[in-house]
Amino acid sequence: MFNEEKYSDTTIIIHSITLHAHRLVLCLQSPYFTKALQVAFAEGSMRTIEFQEGSGIAHWRVFEYLYTGNYSDGLSSKDFEEDPELCKDLRVYALADMFFLEDLKALALEKFKRNLGELWMSDSFLECVWEVAATHAHDLGSKEIFKDLICEGEDFVVDYFPQLLVSQENLMSTNQRAISGISAIDFDRGMPEKAH
Repeated sequence: MFNEEKYSDTTIIIHSITLHAHRLVLCLQSPYFTKALQVAFAEGSMRTIEFQEGSGIAHWRVFEYLYTGNYSDGLSSKDFEEDPELCKDLRVYALADMFFLEDLKALALEKFKRNLGELWMSDSFLECVWEVAATHAHDLGSKEIFKDLICEGEDFVVDYFPQLLVSQENLMSTNQRAISGISAIDFDRGMPEKAH
């Protein structure tokens, strides 16, 4: 039934790729889709929901889970580029949080734990830590798996933490320059006059 056009009454568009869906399947599992597919919203009346931001394959995996109760560890659609190995489950986790899918959050975290044991010394590890710090720090950062990683991963602290700080400092410096540039533009334009 996953991505079958027969009896499909809803279209999901992920980065211009069409996925055939069924309102009943989506709405029974997720308050997000129940709300989005109400007739009062444009998505509900057109029965089309588009996702243009974020990881396309992570979105695909969420819909695969909604139909099968699991998602593929490998590339399940040739239409999308694969996420870095350590980031893929975190991205599914973030979407599961957005769609209010607690069981999928638990599954994604379990898959992440399994991969972390094998891949924590991989090239994508720093990217994974940065992504958690930048986008999921409040929720994922409080999980035991991340606390254990910091406590037990002496090499992590020694090798990666300074790189993370440099990356964060570079980002802050770039943001500060952008803000300064905006302030200079506003100053040059002058203050808008008040309407009387």
